[in-house]
Amino acid sequence: MNKNSYRDKLRILLIFYYFSNEIEESSDLYPEYLKVFKSEVKIQKIDFLIRYPDYLANELLNLVEEKSINKDQIKQHVKLIFSSNEPELRREDMLRYFFGAYEEIDHIISFLVSFGFIKFESRRNISGRVFDKIYYLSQYGIDKIEKDILQNVENVVWYQQRMLLIKEFFGDLSGTELKTRQYEYEQYRTTPINQYIQGIQHEVREKYIKIYGEEL
Repeated sequence: MNKNSYRDKLRILLIFYYFSNEIEESSDLYPEYLKVFKSEVKIQKIDFLIRYPDYLANELLNLVEEKSINKDQIKQHVKLIFSSNEPELRREDMLRYFFGAYEEIDHIISFLVSFGFIKFESRRNISGRVFDKIYYLSQYGIDKIEKDILQNVENVVWYQQRMLLIKEFFGDLSGTELKTRQYEYEQYRTTPINQYIQGIQHEVREKYIKIYGEEL
């Protein structure tokens, strides 16, 4: 397994771990599955925020303009993203598809299912199109993450911290709500289909100056 393939599988598995919800009542059908995650759209949109730190920084700055929020806290997060040069070093390009940033993950889901980490369900409409995708995280998967991955995998700390940051500020949003927010960016929205989405560092720096009166 090459590094990129391993990293993709790890990142998706951690998205399930950090953003899934506890199953309130144990199921007689799937008693070994403890958490549930709904919607591939949300996977794709969270993945985009992880892979494009400059867009995440801009989303954090948007919160300052949209609502009453701790400006100093947001300032610290955005400064750390840029002082660590994340928009260059951490960006992993995604293609723009018909509904925004997208990467085919069926092979990753199949891999996670084959190892017993998750269970996957979906329905089809009358035209045969798959919808209403639901993912269940198993006790085995949770144990693997908590007792092995988070303890022993190199560089996992950055992913852990990044997902907790996204969860704190955007975890309650649905996949559709995240998609709507991302489509507000001209660079994102106007990227041709099947072309890589470019960064927005300049726009983030300008917004930061406007809010905080200093350069980023």
